[in-house]
Order: sequence, then structure tokens, then C-alpha cells
Amino acid sequence: MNKIAKYLNQQLIGNVFDSPQILEAYSTDRSPLKVVPRMVVVPENVDDVRRIVKFIGQLATKSVHIPITVRGSGLDKTGADLGSGIVLSTERLNKILEIDDRARLVRVQAGVTLGQLNSALALYGLKVPILADERETIGTLISNFTTDSAAGKYNGIYYYVDCVEAIVSTGDAIQTTRILRQRLSKKTELTSYEGSLYREVDKLIDSHIDLINELDSRDSINAAGYQMITQVVRDGTKSFDLLPLFYAAQGTLGIITEVILHCEVLQPRVRRFVAAFESINAALSYIQDISPLVPEELNIYDARIFKTAAENGKDPALFAPKFNKGYLVWAAFDDKPRKTNKKLQKCLKLLPDNAAAVMETDDNTTDFERLKSAILSYLNDDVRGERVPFVDDFYVPPNHLANFLTDLRELEKAEGQEMPVFGSYSTNNYNIRPDVQLNTVEGRQFILQFLKTFNSLLKEHDGAITGGAPEGRLKATVTNADLLDEEVELYQKIKELFDPNQIFNPEVKLGATSNAVVRHIRTSYENAINT
Repeated sequence: MNKIAKYLNQQLIGNVFDSPQILEAYSTDRSPLKVVPRMVVVPENVDDVRRIVKFIGQLATKSVHIPITVRGSGLDKTGADLGSGIVLSTERLNKILEIDDRARLVRVQAGVTLGQLNSALALYGLKVPILADERETIGTLISNFTTDSAAGKYNGIYYYVDCVEAIVSTGDAIQTTRILRQRLSKKTELTSYEGSLYREVDKLIDSHIDLINELDSRDSINAAGYQMITQVVRDGTKSFDLLPLFYAAQGTLGIITEVILHCEVLQPRVRRFVAAFESINAALSYIQDISPLVPEELNIYDARIFKTAAENGKDPALFAPKFNKGYLVWAAFDDKPRKTNKKLQKCLKLLPDNAAAVMETDDNTTDFERLKSAILSYLNDDVRGERVPFVDDFYVPPNHLANFLTDLRELEKAEGQEMPVFGSYSTNNYNIRPDVQLNTVEGRQFILQFLKTFNSLLKEHDGAITGGAPEGRLKATVTNADLLDEEVELYQKIKELFDPNQIFNPEVKLGATSNAVVRHIRTSYENAINT
């Protein structure tokens, strides 16, 4: 064991590992990248996190740089869970600390998963209505700010977080809180590092107010950089809060350790509805008709997904052969039973004559589950593992979607492969999964080439490759080049304020480079679905 790992083991209640087997296990996430860390640290409590950050910060002042990368469940698609220094896993910071069912509030450690949280809340008749992977940690949902498919109705994780505790670069803990502007002076007068953050962020906003207003007025949704700086000051409430800066920051500004969230009442059952259309225009017209019903989910699937699934034996019999071409519209309703039934009947009534549809009943619930299973079959079609999700979570505005899909078909012809779209119309957040042969040089080259091509296509349609999740290492190879010079300057100043010694994930977002990404593209994607 190296000297630093041994020293940290003496100082922490948790554990530090540097054995090759453990380092290998933490060297990949869901991205096509591989970065072997120098050490893996699994802190047992918040004090462990503070000691680690303080020690690494002290080393950095002596020109010994060992960056810290925070890792939740290891499901990041952009390589932000990977680091060449210390990978700090929050897997032991997994306690639900307090549930106040009357106030509908819950306090958790950052390593609690969404599935764990909602299972515990269900005992109180509550839930946090986020339709993300249940294995994702709450800390990661904030840091990655991924747009989930229920965000069209429930506004996403941003709406449900009241405050966070984060460990900043000095090793101190700060608790974010929304304060009135007239009380900001009390924070800025603090002599602590927390006080300096409030002072400098306030000054930074004042000196860049025109750019921040311009960023806030953009129509395109984009999680690249630190664009949530636009939400620190809210003119409507005359308030100030550092919390928004941690959204989409991917662990580059500090380490989230605790979170307080508010909850919704758990509804007894979700019922689903699926309809098939021969053209995207027909599907979009129908979506416009049922959108006022406010479904929990409103998704679109290119039916070619199910054709591929059927070839693998995952043919959703209830929906074939009616659903084997065109586009599927999937709606789910989570209102009270009587209201949900009325909405489903309305969906049937609004259906055009040339479309086919099925409404979920007690008798066909299994068939709806088979349909979901068919989608997973497509994603896992490649025998090497899951189709590499390196262009997931992109944004296309609704008025551009039809033309975008037409141009995407031309790109498919140019690339010689099908790339059916699936995703959420209610959030305008979509995915495609190109087939990538990582075991070939050509396949690895394809990733960076395709990112550039696809990014250009999205920009032609006022979309964004980081519309539904931030850039990490991988997408930063194209998004950094798209940033205006004044944007880069603003984001660099934010990073320097929170992390002057560059100890928090410096190789992602602004610190990512194409040369580094090329070196880290792995040669296989085996067992990725189990990461």
C-alpha cells in the first residue's frame, strides 16, 4: 500500500484501497471511457470526507496534486464518475437520517439511492416523484441534474431539494439556504471561507449581469458549464442561494454529503396507455391533443426499437403486428383512480381512426411490462453489453422535432446504421444509441467523430447535446468549443472561487480535453449494464 493510502487509513474510520482489483472495479462507469484511479476511498461519515478534502487541499498547496472524484452508483454516461487520483465513493454515506411525514420533508445522506429513498417514504404514503434509474444516488441526481421523464409534470430534482450540505475545498461544511437579498450582508460579513464564497459570488454576478441575463433568456435548454449561475439570484423573490451552482456541477465545486428534500403524496397506482402512428407528424399531432391531460410520462419511441427486440425474442405480442413501424406514444397517469380512468378514456376518444392503441387494464399489465422489457432488449442488444449511451440526454425543441428526425434519417444513411430515437416529449429530452465497436480502432475513432457531427445537427435545430445532462469528460470535447469566450471566463471564475487548488474533478467539464478522452476510450464494454 502506498504511503498516502496508508496515512489516510490511519486517519479515517472508513477505508482506503489501492489494490489493482479494486481500482479496476472503479475505473469504468456507463461511458465508453476507462480511467484507473490511484486510490479508492470509501468514507464512513462526513468527518471522513472533511479530513480527506482538507488533507488533499494541503498537498495541493505543496504542488502535490491528487484530484478527488466523487462517485455515487457509477452510472454516469460522460465519464464524470472516473478520476486518475482519488475516487471517493459515497456508498457508505447511505443513511436516511430523518423523515417528517407531516411536513413532507426527508433528510438523507448523499449516497442514498432513489430506490432506497422511495421505498422508505412509501411506508409514510410519500414519494419523491423522480423517474430516474432507482440505483442513482441523491447526490448524483443533483450533481448530474439529469432530466427525468416525469419532470414535465413534477419539474425534476431541482424542485424537490430544499438545501444541501457540501464539503468545500478547505474541508469545511457549508449548508446552502435561500436568503433574502437584504440579509445577504450578514453572510458576506462572515470571516470564514463560506463568507468569502457569498461575497465573491455576489460580486461575480454583479460584474457579469448582462451575460447572466443573456444565458437566462436562451430558449435552448443546456446543462454545460455552470449555467445554473442564472438561478442564484431570483428577482421574483429577491433572494440569493448558492444551491443552484451544485446542479450539473458534477462534483467540480465540492462534495455533497447531506440533502433535505420535500415529498409528494404517493398515489395508489400508475396506469399506462400506448398508441401507434405511421408517421411522426401524426404522433406529434396526437401528443398535442393529450398533453393538456398532464400525464406523469409522455414518451416517444421509434418503432424500429421493437423490431430489433422482436428479432431477439422480445416481441411484445399484445402490440404486434400493429406496432411494428412508425412511432409509439407512451403515456402514464398517476392521478387518483377515478381521475386517471377519465384521462385514459379521453386518450381513446382523441385517437384518430388510422391509429392503434391499447389501454392498461388489470388483465394486460404483464404485456405493458413486456413492452418495457423489449426496450431494454434493444438497449442490451449487443452481446458485449449495453449499447453505449454516449449521446443520451440531448434536447430538441418540440417545434423542431419532426425536421430533426428527418435529418437524422439522412445521418443514418451516411453512417450506414439505424439510430432510432426514444425519449420524453414532455421534457424534450431524447436518446439514440449508435452501434459502436469499441474493440476496433475505427469504432473508438467513431465516438469523437460522431459527437461532433451529431452536435452540429442538434445546433441546426436549436437543440443541445447537453440538454438533459451535463457534459462530463466526453461531451465536453464538443461543448467547450461552443462556449462563448465570456462564458468560459465566467465559468472559470466560478470554478476558481470554489476550488482554487483544482482538487475537485478537474478533468471534467472545462478541464476536459479531446486528447485525454482519446487516451481513455476503452476497448470493450463488457458487463456495463452491471456497473
